[in-house]
Amino acid sequence: MMKRLMMLALTLPLLAYAAAPAAPSTFTVTDMRGTTHTVAGHQGQWILVNLWATWCVPCLTEMPELEALGKSRRDLVILGIAVDGQNPRRVAAFADKMGVTYPIILGNDELAKQFKARGYPTSILYDRTGKPVLVKEGIITRKEIESALD
Repeated sequence: MMKRLMMLALTLPLLAYAAAPAAPSTFTVTDMRGTTHTVAGHQGQWILVNLWATWCVPCLTEMPELEALGKSRRDLVILGIAVDGQNPRRVAAFADKMGVTYPIILGNDELAKQFKARGYPTSILYDRTGKPVLVKEGIITRKEIESALD
């Protein structure tokens, strides 16, 4: 019985990843400051792509943790993609109000489809070689991200 429980505990994270949509292994996005971000452009760093919307309460819940994590790790780039198609001024004001300093990309449903997001928030973590190693639908915690980084 103990062996079965142990096997189940080990396979659940794998099942959660397998059930999540496949993340693209490459992308090109431009943030609100005009900086272009690609997987190749951040080679050697971890990349966390976080798809969110201004109306998404769970998205707002995780933003302060993502901000703190981004400030504490030089080896991690966080890219926030605002997918609700709002005008740039509204998204910028919203990000400022939330205290977000990581790059924000203006997105829409079409961009969300490229990342195969089925809901929000959706986070995709790319390792230092650009391979997607974690896809999380729903709130992601700093602890979950740091576990993957270690």
